[in-house]
Parts: sequence; structure tokens; C-alpha cells
Amino acid sequence: MSVPKTHRAVTKVKTLKKSNLYRDYYFAFLVLLFLSSLFASQNIFASGASFKASYSHEVGYSYQYQQANFSQAKIAFDNQDYAYSARLLAVLAENGHVQAQYLLATQYDAGLGVAKNENVSFHWYKKAASAGIDIAQHNVAVAYAQGNGVKADIAKAITWWKRAANAGNTDSQYNLGIVYASGRGSIKPDLEKALKWWRMAAIGGDAVAQFNLGALYANGIGMSSRTCEASRWWKKSAANGFVQAEMALAVLETKNDYAICK
Repeated sequence: MSVPKTHRAVTKVKTLKKSNLYRDYYFAFLVLLFLSSLFASQNIFASGASFKASYSHEVGYSYQYQQANFSQAKIAFDNQDYAYSARLLAVLAENGHVQAQYLLATQYDAGLGVAKNENVSFHWYKKAASAGIDIAQHNVAVAYAQGNGVKADIAKAITWWKRAANAGNTDSQYNLGIVYASGRGSIKPDLEKALKWWRMAAIGGDAVAQFNLGALYANGIGMSSRTCEASRWWKKSAANGFVQAEMALAVLETKNDYAICK
């Protein structure tokens, strides 16, 4: 006996809804899989040799002499004449020149023109950080987090990351997000705080933070699920070259509510 048309129609709708339900479950599972793998693989990291900040110095012959020597040291550093730049920077650093302190720290950190020495590197990072260089504050935090040249102390790391993050350092904002998302030491996972710091880093253009923020939105962590917000941040992340964002977007586009985001 043939099935009445009305019955066939209802059966079709039920099948479609069931299929979409499975698809949404698959999407949530896939994104959570992305998150778990990222939180396991993404690490706190140090920043490179560039810095941006303004400082006040005593105007006079001593200042002009220091600036001339620092310019010479910076040229040597940029030309990869690290042994010479280290000699010039060491004198300047001892005399309190904060940019020289930071740059000298990077040389000891990476072993450029000098023997790699985490203790000496931390000493100069700390000097520059205390003077207000946010990238040095970030690297001091990394040293405390990883125990490089100093006893590991995640609480001190967070203190220094927050100083740098509040000064606009996106690396520190990203790292704070990692700490609160996955937990470190005595710090328990707190996705609300992770969202706060990743959002700051994402606004600042960090591609991985943009992806992570999108994943939190997609899974309704800390808020109701927001497909369009996830799409927006993953598109930014993909545009910044983060391949996982492209993969996540492909899955997101299969969701029932994605059509309203176009």
C-alpha cells in the first residue's frame, strides 16, 4: 500500500531535521576538537627584538652621547654584527639606557654575538621591563612562566603579562588567554577571562586569538551560541593567514543558522 503524500512529507521533514541536528552536533564536536588541540599545542611565547615606546631622558651632552652610541649599536645589530653591538649595548645598559638593556637582553636570550645566558638575559629584561618597555615586560612574564633564568612563578608571570597587556601588547593578551583557557599551575581554567584577553588580542590583529575567540563564540562558551560572531572572527583570522580558520569556516557554513550571517 502506498504511503499517503502527507505522511511522506512529514517523514521527509523529520529526516531533514535529524540530519541537521547531527550536522550541528558534528560541528560542535569538530570545533571543540580544534580547541582541545590548540590549547594543547599553543604555548606561551616570547617576543622578538622590536620595541615601541617613548621615554624621557635628561637632555644634555651625556644624553646625546648615549643616543649616538645606541644608534651605532642598533645599526650593528640590524647588520647582524652582534659581537660589536653587544659591546656597545653593554656599556649603555650599565649606564641605565633602557632600550639598550632590552636589546642586550635579546642577544643573551638568543645567543647572538654572546654566549646564550638566560640569567643575564632575564636581568636585562627585568631592568627594561621596570622602566616601562611592554615587550620586555612580556618576556619577563615568559621567563617566570617557563623558569628561564629565574624560578618559575606563574603568579608573577601573570602580573607582568597584565602590565604588558594593559599597555597594548597583543602577545601578552594572547598568552593570558591561553593561561585562563587551559589553566596553568594553580590557575584554574576560566573561559570568561580567556575570552576577555583573546578579544583584546583579536581586536589588535592577532590571527590565532581571532580564531580562538571565534571558537568560543561558536560553542556558546561564556554566552549563547553566536554563529555570526564566530564567522566574523574566523574570516578575520583566515584573512590573516591562519589555515585552521578556513577549515572551521567550511564547517560553520553547513550550520542551519549560517544563512542569516551573509
